[in-house]
Amino acid sequence: MQILINAVTLALIAEIFPGLSYGQDIKILFVGGLFLTMINVFFRPIIKLLLLPINLVTLGMFRWLSNVICVFILTVFIPEIQIKSFQMAGFSASGFVVPGFYFSLLLSLITASFLLSLFSGFILWLIKN
Repeated sequence: MQILINAVTLALIAEIFPGLSYGQDIKILFVGGLFLTMINVFFRPIIKLLLLPINLVTLGMFRWLSNVICVFILTVFIPEIQIKSFQMAGFSASGFVVPGFYFSLLLSLITASFLLSLFSGFILWLIKN
């Protein structure tokens, strides 16, 4: 079930976030969901253990770093799933102006990992309720 949730979440994020792409192949999504599940089961506890001193000193402010590392490991194992830098065009509406913004590779990784945990948590919440 977690494999399917991760695959759907990757597809949703690729649709709304231009920094993530998977080549529009369904097989890559399911392989990505499988690898992301395996990374979360096998590598994430090791990553959390390695980051434990940082989390203890900062009172847990860097828990998100384990998610970023897991998404980076996914892009290393599955090169078709890419995180890339991009330029967000600004917009204005009714006097409210948002200037253009450049997403570097690191900021794209952080945003993709945040969206991944947000959407997968939401989908898990929907399934449980």
